[in-house]
Amino acid sequence: MSGKPILTTAERWRRYQRDLAIHRRRSLFRRSHPRFHRDLAILPHRFLSRDRAHMAPLLVPAEQLREELKGHAIWTLDTAARLVTGHGFLVAHDLTGYLDSETLEKLIAEGRVGTPEQAGLSVDPLYVRPPMLIAHAPDEPIPFAEITSGDRVVPWDFLVQDLMGTLGWRPDLLDRLEASYPAELQRKRLTG
Repeated sequence: MSGKPILTTAERWRRYQRDLAIHRRRSLFRRSHPRFHRDLAILPHRFLSRDRAHMAPLLVPAEQLREELKGHAIWTLDTAARLVTGHGFLVAHDLTGYLDSETLEKLIAEGRVGTPEQAGLSVDPLYVRPPMLIAHAPDEPIPFAEITSGDRVVPWDFLVQDLMGTLGWRPDLLDRLEASYPAELQRKRLTG
């Protein structure tokens, strides 16, 4: 025997009822959030899909690489938030964006980034690691808006899709980002 007490049917039924009440309370709380019904219509985009995303360690400073990738990369997630609002939402200061395969191969050949890794593909690592380039090689053109610094970032609606596809539904984060994201970038829908 494992040493766990054997529960009677009545005890198991009480635990089930308790857990069901907790689930209902959490579900009601979630559905009462002002964003819930608005965000139901958003189709999440999987930025970290195994066949499209590559994670490579940076061999040059992140700012230098970001400058070199102007006109090539379309930044999303934490990088886009940092460029647009001045602050990010992740602990890791990775460069996250859309980048074609040829440009990524060129960066590797020139020694700007290391060999891409598949293991541990995450935007929010469990351990402290050096900054990475997390690049998604898209099948089709990604919409973008060019900001005053010359960097290209995904528009607000695409950023929300990436966030929900990567981190799940985070109303706290979405509210904070929406409040600090400039209105003109929330309306822009340019294509590259």
